[in-house]
Amino acid sequence: MSWRPITPRLAGLAMARQLCAEDPATLFHDGLELHRQLEPLPPSQALTRLWQRYACWLVERPRPLLAPHPLEGRPFADGRFQPPAAEATVARLRTLWPLLLQRLKPAPTVSVVLPLFGQEAVTLRCLESLVQEQLRRPDPPANLEILLLDDASPAGSIDQLVALVAELDSKHLRLLRQPDNLGYLRTCNSGAANATGELLCFLNNDTVVTTDWLTELIGSLEGFPDAGLVGPMLLYPDGRLQEAGGIVWRDGSAWNYGRDGDPTDPSYGFCRDVDYVSGACLLMRTELFRRIGGFDSRYAPAYYEDTDLAMAVRDLGYRVLMQPLARVIHYEGLSSGRDHDSGPKRFQERNARLFRSKWERRLQSHAENGSAVWHERNRGRVGRILVMEASLPTPDRDAGSLYILHLLTDLLALGWDVSFLPTDNLLWQPDYGTPLQRLGVEVLVHPWVPSVNQLLEERGDHYEAILIARPEVADRWLEAIKTHAPLARLLYYTHDLHHLRMERQLAVQPEAISREAIERMRACEKRILDIVDAVLYLSEEERRQAVERLSPRAAGFVLPPRVRREALPSSFHERQGVLFLGGFGHPPNADAVLWYVQEVLPALRHLAGDAAVPHFHVVGANPPAAIQALAGEGVTVHGYVADLGPLLSRLRVCVAPLRFGAGVKGKMLTAMAAGLPLVATGVAAEGLGLRHGLTALLAEDAEAFARDVLALHSSAELWERQVEAATAHLEAGWGAAVVREHLADALRALGLPVAPVSRPLPEQHWPLPLGAGPEGLLSFYNLR
Repeated sequence: MSWRPITPRLAGLAMARQLCAEDPATLFHDGLELHRQLEPLPPSQALTRLWQRYACWLVERPRPLLAPHPLEGRPFADGRFQPPAAEATVARLRTLWPLLLQRLKPAPTVSVVLPLFGQEAVTLRCLESLVQEQLRRPDPPANLEILLLDDASPAGSIDQLVALVAELDSKHLRLLRQPDNLGYLRTCNSGAANATGELLCFLNNDTVVTTDWLTELIGSLEGFPDAGLVGPMLLYPDGRLQEAGGIVWRDGSAWNYGRDGDPTDPSYGFCRDVDYVSGACLLMRTELFRRIGGFDSRYAPAYYEDTDLAMAVRDLGYRVLMQPLARVIHYEGLSSGRDHDSGPKRFQERNARLFRSKWERRLQSHAENGSAVWHERNRGRVGRILVMEASLPTPDRDAGSLYILHLLTDLLALGWDVSFLPTDNLLWQPDYGTPLQRLGVEVLVHPWVPSVNQLLEERGDHYEAILIARPEVADRWLEAIKTHAPLARLLYYTHDLHHLRMERQLAVQPEAISREAIERMRACEKRILDIVDAVLYLSEEERRQAVERLSPRAAGFVLPPRVRREALPSSFHERQGVLFLGGFGHPPNADAVLWYVQEVLPALRHLAGDAAVPHFHVVGANPPAAIQALAGEGVTVHGYVADLGPLLSRLRVCVAPLRFGAGVKGKMLTAMAAGLPLVATGVAAEGLGLRHGLTALLAEDAEAFARDVLALHSSAELWERQVEAATAHLEAGWGAAVVREHLADALRALGLPVAPVSRPLPEQHWPLPLGAGPEGLLSFYNLR
């Protein structure tokens, strides 16, 4: 093997492209943008900084590197695309297909309908991309059958394809040949009639699929129970955006939203309700397609049939979604050409008139051509709201982030078009931003948002409401919000009363905080609560404290954190040990653990006598050295744990020995939701309405706390009684339906609309996002 020297610039660009790319089709724009961040630095220094992130990424990324096919990402120049030679593709498929066949089950789940007319090499390239994408996965996302529909191709034009299908002889790969040319629409209907899968995917033969395309489409169709039709983001081969869903205007004309744009632009990068998705690739349930009657044959041979199908799906009460995390490269025009005066393209204008006539009444609610794009791009939303927080929510690391995630999904469920702005650094964190985009939240980050001020100046008048979380965010940006969004209703989400928490910390740790800092925070919170229109408190107790301490002018509403019951099956006798749960970026948690180990554990050992003392497990991100030093006999410091399930299912009791703090504590709700009984201080139980001896055991001094821990850990009867009572209490006050109605009431009181029927919450079908590893990973915008 021979090596050739390369410049630092070339090495940096190569790593930047790999760092930014999950698929070969997306190698271009992001890699260049990342590399531009490094250009002001000397080459050696830039390469060193980039290499540190690249090395982390190689270790932390969830799947191995993929070698891009040389044709993926090749520019589509002047309408010409030369696919790989059919002979070479056939040879590869002979090798690849048996490998895929080993992983497929007899009964298909998804039927991929792939119409073709000649163009053998193009079809083979599409087929190879399907097979390669499936083989790259640890497990296939769905059990496929691929139906190749030959629309009476010219004699001899697909001989190698015919021979390959015959040679492979698999019921998962079938070639259905029409004796006469039916055209695209009737050929697709014929293929759908022969499909045996529960789901039906129409895919043009001039496409190349990318990693996870089908997983994301299926996830959206099943994750949103009211979804009827889902399509991907379509890309040109050079990485430009071809279409991120479509908009249909009042006159029946249509837009490919985002055409020629950048697919990484957050305006296009979140799941949306769209008027239609392109027939180049779409997924729906086979039963629904047949119930509608398939593509309307009046549009034969082609054009507007996909738009008409989407309208029919919506007419039955289902949603039409574009999921941008599913990406398909489309060599537009290869299937049907681009000449409007010849070939199938000549039917485009005729079918536009037919479509307009058929759906004229429904189209009256649509905007005039080219107007109100911000509203039309996300069909059926009652309004637009901007949520401003310090950073992207990290719900696996802190309770406040979990509250914000639930708030975002509840706003979506109530019909709002939701944008999220991480104000501190506008930093994109893929492991936390991507799940939000998948759910339908627009995530506004750098470089698309150069600054918070500029975003408010350019888009402030687009929002009917702006929700701000945390006093430092509100204090910094309220003036700009009032200037650039004077008509927007302002809501403030407290998380807790910060000055009250600081006062309580002063009582316990006098050296940790000053009275001047407390007074500054109190004045800040007072100022915020006098300016905004409404304040969302986490509990009735917090609202009472705010009224007594701050006399706010803003209307106050209680919005308790939403909890989903996730009780684990283990019984009392299958469990052992005591859990503390809480991130150590929050000062009360470190103090609580130190107090438990230094004060409660000695009392516990004294009370237990010769009996074994329950082992203490400390779980939470970023434990400081003082906490890590506690690890030893009887104490395990786990630090950050991505999947809490195994620990929650084997530990018997959860403790919350907080001596100061404010607001509703997420650790308490998490424990109750998992079926873990609690021993807590009054500060930890604040705002939850817990009753000592019924829904929790409450204690203030170390000896009483130790006594309650021992009693709960040793008595199966007490343990089971408290779990049952806490579960009922949780559902009554913090269940999804209850909390969502609290939010709806607050919005209505401010004169803001809510959807008459809440949309199903999609996060019930997807796991919470997990951490990405080192904090610097992919921090493109803090390199300098």
